[in-house]
Amino acid sequence: MREWCIDLHMHSPLSPCAEDSMLPERVVARALDYGYDVIAITDHNGTDNARVFCEAGKDIGLIVVPGMEMETQEGIHLVCLFETVDALMAWDESLQPYKSLMKNDSRYFGHQWVITKSGDKLHEVEQMLLASTELSIDEAIPAVHQYKGLCIAAHADRQAYSVTGVLGVIPEHLPFDGIELTRHLPRDEALLGDISRQGYRYITSSDAHDLDQIGEIHCAAYLDHWSLGELALAMKGREGRDIIVAR
Repeated sequence: MREWCIDLHMHSPLSPCAEDSMLPERVVARALDYGYDVIAITDHNGTDNARVFCEAGKDIGLIVVPGMEMETQEGIHLVCLFETVDALMAWDESLQPYKSLMKNDSRYFGHQWVITKSGDKLHEVEQMLLASTELSIDEAIPAVHQYKGLCIAAHADRQAYSVTGVLGVIPEHLPFDGIELTRHLPRDEALLGDISRQGYRYITSSDAHDLDQIGEIHCAAYLDHWSLGELALAMKGREGRDIIVAR
């Protein structure tokens, strides 16, 4: 068993709300400089930059998990993580019929850049990625599991775009694999109690949209080895696996 320092919620220039500075080689170098072992790239409803980030991480010995921050029909954000880029892409392909057909207006929402590993801009995604999908929360979690992914309730302590903000509680019937809290918000004792009562450990993430948001280590997973299966055990405190957070 060992500690794996993790930050499983970061964005690239594909997310219109992210800065152009979030380039593969810069992000992985900064994460490694701060001592992280594993990060995840989780763009809003999109996956086009996942492969180049994984390749950039492999080049310098940092594990980059391919993922997506998906928005459900209700406006709930989910951090969806996959073992391989191919599994992520297959999931994304299955999601296409549920994505909005609206076009992105970069003047108001920001650019959606597909980039190379070195950070060169290839093209923009025209489809508006900030729009919610038509998949409900009850449909989304099993769909992620169908592709062997993990589904984590994103920033569950925020009022906007979270399961608690939309539904008021973390419903016990929803088979989340984990719960994410924002690293800088005050902790709500009632929410912490509910998370614990339902058998979860919570993780914290930076939700980084610019390089300066990647900073000191705030979350680690105590695992036998790195895999999503091991992480799933840790997020529920099973078989000696655990999550350690700074606060």
